[in-house]
Amino acid sequence: MIPGKAGSLSLIDVPRPVCSGREALLRTNKIGICGTDLEIIQGAYGEAPLGSDYLILGHECLATVEKPPTSSPGIKKGDLVVPTVRRPDGCLNCQNGESDMCLTGQYREYVIKGLNGVCSEYSVSDVNFLVPVPPELSDVAVLLEPASVAEKGVMQTFKIQERMTWRPQSALVLGTGPVGLLTTLLLRIRGLNVTAVATRPKDSLKARIVEKIGGNYVNANEQPITGLGKFDLIMEETGVASLAVQAQGLLNNNGVFCLLGIYRANLATQDIGHSYDDIVLGNKITFGSVNANKRYFVDGIQDFKTIQHRFPGVLKSLFTRMVGLADYAKAYNPTKDDIKSVIAF
Repeated sequence: MIPGKAGSLSLIDVPRPVCSGREALLRTNKIGICGTDLEIIQGAYGEAPLGSDYLILGHECLATVEKPPTSSPGIKKGDLVVPTVRRPDGCLNCQNGESDMCLTGQYREYVIKGLNGVCSEYSVSDVNFLVPVPPELSDVAVLLEPASVAEKGVMQTFKIQERMTWRPQSALVLGTGPVGLLTTLLLRIRGLNVTAVATRPKDSLKARIVEKIGGNYVNANEQPITGLGKFDLIMEETGVASLAVQAQGLLNNNGVFCLLGIYRANLATQDIGHSYDDIVLGNKITFGSVNANKRYFVDGIQDFKTIQHRFPGVLKSLFTRMVGLADYAKAYNPTKDDIKSVIAF
């Protein structure tokens, strides 16, 4: 597509990429589609590589190593891998493996900032940013990138709470897109009672998935969240600022509110002073989280194994649309009932 130009999505032939240095040539197996892709297609953002007038989409990827570099311990031809999304700059955090905590904002990132994505038959990646996938997870591993976002939010929450003795019992997840459902799964395997809120009916696939794993699904069109009680942990993933403001008041003392959405600017209409008082007097934390470094992808693999054991078939049930490359347009036009669309190469 042409960055910033809505309606410019097309299928084109491009030269096969050439590896250099520590790069591996990857042959794409599957590409997952998410809300970020749809916003980029609408022209909201997205930055092509320097000197290019077009941008290749795709950041949720499962691929096979076609050609590893000459020296690449742990990566060999035929391996299944998932590439991470962001590439570091020279800041302190980036150089210590935490590009998701970049200090300068000069990183590069698939599709979003100066790097072509991987929705193509072949792509290249530095082997340092490849996560090997065990064969038994090959049918669900394309979910690893959105899972890494959930992993980071959950792990950072528990890391923050090392400031005190904290034994959370209840969690609220706002939004049941792929990241929301994966977050719900991560919290369930950690033993929390989870309430997931969205706007689909209680007989929808999303609701059934939440109930199947022992969660409580709430249709916000039928039940306001203000009547749900209090929670030790809230994960806000809708990007709806008014909902986030409402949810802030649902935290128990010593609770944590994690923001994973991207919010449009609006005029504040709530009593800010009251909200700040509530945070101070209740020792509450509100923090934001974006992107994920390699460690969270690796953590996701271990948690996927646990989820597969505890809740067989649930991860696979998130795939609601699987199309070939020729039908790519269908993947980028999801219905309201779709959860995860995938292009299978």
